[in-house]
Amino acid sequence: MSKTSRDATDKQLLISELTRGAEKVFENAEALFKEACLLRAIGALSRSLFLHQISLEECAKLEILGAWATSLLMGYEVNLTKIKKAMASHANKNRTNAYFLKVTADEEAAKQRRDFKGAAEAFSEMQKSFHLKANTAKNASLYVDFADGKFVAPNECITPEMVNETASRNEEFLALSFPKLEMLRKWATNPEPICEELVGFEKRIKELGDQYLDDPEKALKTLLQEMLERRLEMEKTRQNKNASQDTATKC
Repeated sequence: MSKTSRDATDKQLLISELTRGAEKVFENAEALFKEACLLRAIGALSRSLFLHQISLEECAKLEILGAWATSLLMGYEVNLTKIKKAMASHANKNRTNAYFLKVTADEEAAKQRRDFKGAAEAFSEMQKSFHLKANTAKNASLYVDFADGKFVAPNECITPEMVNETASRNEEFLALSFPKLEMLRKWATNPEPICEELVGFEKRIKELGDQYLDDPEKALKTLLQEMLERRLEMEKTRQNKNASQDTATKC
């Protein structure tokens, strides 16, 4: 077997394993969500919040696996040790989930005045704050704490409002995760077309980045518009091909 063939085989095996991992992660996230709902129904609020938070962190793993799969198909080396480390880090998973939260007022204000460095800093602060809030609540849902000279039990820390907020976010993120799993399944079945598309995507984003050095937001919007137009054109071509095949079959 030639080196090219070995490389293609190795890539196929690894994308298949990443997809298999994503399937297991989503299955576990869904199970944790259901179990959290059962605990909430019987009034076990602190333990319910804990399972919802773990489910949310599993959702983040899907995003992490998707990012590594994208790098693999773009031709970059995938470091399995780094994947393991990223999936084990609570901070990394919470910061990943922060990408799907609403934009803060500080970040939006920075964008409006075209202060993109300030917007990035505001987002980074939001990531830190989100991780601290999520991790603190998770720990409080399990352990008796000693604060300000008093012992505090989980059922004294975790409120119905906290559980409702976490459960709602968990449901939302599960819904966002499933299409990503389906995408990985599609890539694992036939990776070559997406390899070409991703390489083209990387080249185009570099071109737009050079073109709009002072306006990265415009570069991104232009890229997304081009991608949408390409997808629509591909779908139109697919429909026309199917229509032609149906006509030929009838004849």
